[in-house]
Amino acid sequence: MNSKPSLWTMLTIGALLAAPAYLALVWPQLPAQIPTHFDAAGQANGFTAKADIWRLCVALPLGTFVLLTALPYLDPKKRLNSGRVNYQKLRLALVAGMSGLSAYCLYVSLHPGAATQGGLTILLGMLFLGLGNYLTTVQPNYFVVIRTPWTLESPVVWARTNRLGGRLFFLAGLVGVGLGFTTKAELGNTIMVGLVIGAAAAAWAYSYFAYRQEVRAAELT
Repeated sequence: MNSKPSLWTMLTIGALLAAPAYLALVWPQLPAQIPTHFDAAGQANGFTAKADIWRLCVALPLGTFVLLTALPYLDPKKRLNSGRVNYQKLRLALVAGMSGLSAYCLYVSLHPGAATQGGLTILLGMLFLGLGNYLTTVQPNYFVVIRTPWTLESPVVWARTNRLGGRLFFLAGLVGVGLGFTTKAELGNTIMVGLVIGAAAAAWAYSYFAYRQEVRAAELT
């Protein structure tokens, strides 16, 4: 039995350490208040004291890592498998996303003009690229899925809905990354949020129609 950590686990640990390492590197240059919340235009409208910024750079990625590592053991039917590459990719995507957002806040505190550029849109786009990739093949479970009353009633509807939702989220992420490189933050973030909401709504509606389609097919047999 191979007890060595997989490549994806090693990459996740690297992502976990990236934000604290960047924090240590730029600590002497950081201002007293770090921007940690931004409006649609990319302007900072929420701040955290320098002394407390470790909670964002350390606790947030670490908490995400611990939660996703523990979820397979909490699943009563063991449908989540931490040994599967796809789940390890999901954990990497979410931990890297939290670490990237933390590092982005530090960077913007040192380069205020960068907040109106597309950096945040790119980070969100990459996050949804990872989420979308996972959802296309996700197995039924209690935690990480597109769950509706109709997907819970049918494994077939579950698979069809999450496959569609994953593709829509992946497409939204791809568009978001492109927007981040070509537009200002306000336009990119607005379109990105709209795409994500639209993808979620489309998947929710599709689950109902797929379920009704399955019911009608069963009635004809």
